[in-house]
Amino acid sequence: MATVVITPEMQRANAEALLGKDPGKFRDPGQRWTVKRYAEIQRLLKQAEADKPVTILNLNPFSLKINGGVFFPEEIAPCPPGKPYTIHLIRETRWGHKDLGYDAQNMMQMEPVPAIPLVLAAEYIREYVQQDGGFGGVLCYVGDHDPASFKKGAMIRVPEVAYNERGEFYVEVRERDFHETLAAIRKKRNSSILNRLQSANAWYENDSQRMNVNDTHRDMARLAVEEGLIPELPRWVMQANTLTDKQPEPCPSCAATPKAGAILCVNCGHIFNVIQAYKNTRIAYGAVEMDRLTAEEWKTVNQIKAERDKAKGKAGAP
Repeated sequence: MATVVITPEMQRANAEALLGKDPGKFRDPGQRWTVKRYAEIQRLLKQAEADKPVTILNLNPFSLKINGGVFFPEEIAPCPPGKPYTIHLIRETRWGHKDLGYDAQNMMQMEPVPAIPLVLAAEYIREYVQQDGGFGGVLCYVGDHDPASFKKGAMIRVPEVAYNERGEFYVEVRERDFHETLAAIRKKRNSSILNRLQSANAWYENDSQRMNVNDTHRDMARLAVEEGLIPELPRWVMQANTLTDKQPEPCPSCAATPKAGAILCVNCGHIFNVIQAYKNTRIAYGAVEMDRLTAEEWKTVNQIKAERDKAKGKAGAP
């Protein structure tokens, strides 16, 4: 049998054949065979309604990613604060291939392999819900219905991974009550969050392990407070408003960082807010610190002094 050399042009043509491109453009018998198989498989999928879209709900404060799978190029966005879940739709079948080698006539055979939305979604259920140690917080169902439209008692079809007696996996679709299932995966997620926060607290108290506490733990802690799982944020999580507050400038005299709103530096006594210090009688009128006042600020100080002099006059003070 003659040796067949696969050129880059043939590889590109094979890839197009696997995606069912215009069959009229292919002269190679193997590529025409691949295009025909692609069309046959697509027709079977439509007849069995196996190409229906699937909805994935992510209740977790982190993105979902299936590692090492060629059929999972995307990351499903995390659930934003204050929202019940993120909605992600898988609408199209994704295609791979299996190299069947060459037949007796030396014809290359590349079998198109479909990954239908049902199978893709089941992988998320297996990864985050079914397997031991799964985090929870993920729900998939057949169809593209808005989850907010499901009323009490509404049933959904959930794809789950199952295995036969030979250890081969397949997808089994089970009828589930939507709200009961949503509550169950939320409960599993909450339990996982509390376990991980407990670990993060222990790590934070250990100088050699503190670096293990990361932003994902902080997002979990914020969600835990919002869900009422913990009463307050751990000390290793900054309040959301603290992140946007302007931090105080260091003292120009000794470079110590003062507390927000401080009138004077507790380290060296430097006055930060001259007007407030005068109001609080920390300094007297005409003190050297007043040399830093602007014209507008002098008006404020003189007004305060006039009101005090008036009050003293009424009281008969010297």
